[in-house]
Amino acid sequence: MKVKRSNLTFSAVGFVASILVELFLILNAPGMTQMLIVFGLIALANTYFMVDSIVKKVDEISETTIDKQTELVKVEKGIYSVAKRDETAKKQQNQLLLEQIEQLKEENRRLNAELIEQQKVCTKILVKKSQEDSSRTLTSSDRISKLLVQMNGNASNNSKETLELLEEINRTLDTYYNDSKDNVRRMRAN
Repeated sequence: MKVKRSNLTFSAVGFVASILVELFLILNAPGMTQMLIVFGLIALANTYFMVDSIVKKVDEISETTIDKQTELVKVEKGIYSVAKRDETAKKQQNQLLLEQIEQLKEENRRLNAELIEQQKVCTKILVKKSQEDSSRTLTSSDRISKLLVQMNGNASNNSKETLELLEEINRTLDTYYNDSKDNVRRMRAN
């Protein structure tokens, strides 16, 4: 119930006026007991109304304050609820992200292991291929060496035969030129 300001003002003015009249009567007309009682009762009634208006005004102010506090509490609860919901949602998102990161790490480990295995297989293949190539090279080198030795031997034999043939030709020519009585031939030989 809202207390009007005019009620409080009226009761306060009436209280002050009735007290002043009561004092005036006590000082100037002490024998008028009935008037003193009437104005005493009026002052008492005004006091009651004034105190009642003050108490109602205090109750009204406290109710307004309580209502405002209740609204603030509701707003704070709403803010807390929204913040808690956001925090829960963010925690769930973070948890999902952490799970995805863990899955990616596991997938990365698996792929690295597969890559290492593939590199091992590739290395084995390369080593085997290199060994085969080396073996072929050595075999080819051996054959080439044998052929070179054989060719060298053949060349050596051919060189000996050629030298023998050339010496024989040279002897024949020497004999031909030296035995000859022809001076031209001798000049050519020298």
